[in-house]
Amino acid sequence: MWAPVSTPARITAVLAAIAITAAITYHLARRRTAAYHRAALTAVVHAARRDDLTGLGNRTGLHAALADVAGRPVSVILINLDGTRAFVNRFGHRALDQLLVLTAGRLRHVASAAGGSAFRLRRDEFAVILDARVDAAGHAARLVAAVAEPTEIQLFGVSTTVTVTGCAGVAAFSPYADGDQRLALIRADRAMRVAKRAGRGQTTVFDPAAMRGLDGSHASHADGGEAR
Repeated sequence: MWAPVSTPARITAVLAAIAITAAITYHLARRRTAAYHRAALTAVVHAARRDDLTGLGNRTGLHAALADVAGRPVSVILINLDGTRAFVNRFGHRALDQLLVLTAGRLRHVASAAGGSAFRLRRDEFAVILDARVDAAGHAARLVAAVAEPTEIQLFGVSTTVTVTGCAGVAAFSPYADGDQRLALIRADRAMRVAKRAGRGQTTVFDPAAMRGLDGSHASHADGGEAR
């Protein structure tokens, strides 16, 4: 026969069970709180690297991506739309926003097809990062062609098809050889300006021998200056 359990023993067992339950509950609550804070922090970081209008990575996201290439050489393509001021004068800012959203979607599709990532740096300027093994010049031409595709936008409830062009500058970047990741944008910006001078819808690859003068003024344009 089982010996009867004394009342003090029962009380002690109940208190021990309560203490264990409380400790487990506290531990699980702390884990849930920590997971919540980690998720919230991740969401904040993610939002800080995203462009609100297009959903592409923004300038902060681009710099983070360049810092995360782990020493791998990459190519940076800078794409600037042609004639956006004239477009706004004719159709308005909301129409431009529609155009930018649709253009961003095409650029994302073309970039991802080659394993790259697309970003929107400012109002009418985008960037793409590609692995250096990809034909960057050929891919830049495909990005420019994607920009030039006819785009259907809504103006006062009426569908209107518009067509714009863009120019691209291509530059190689190696973290070990080049060091400062800003050089990637500076060089791509320099090449893109040469393409702009050649006409609408042009692509130029950065040539260090032919495109000297990478001074601070070019850095300021490439890293947050006014849109063209």
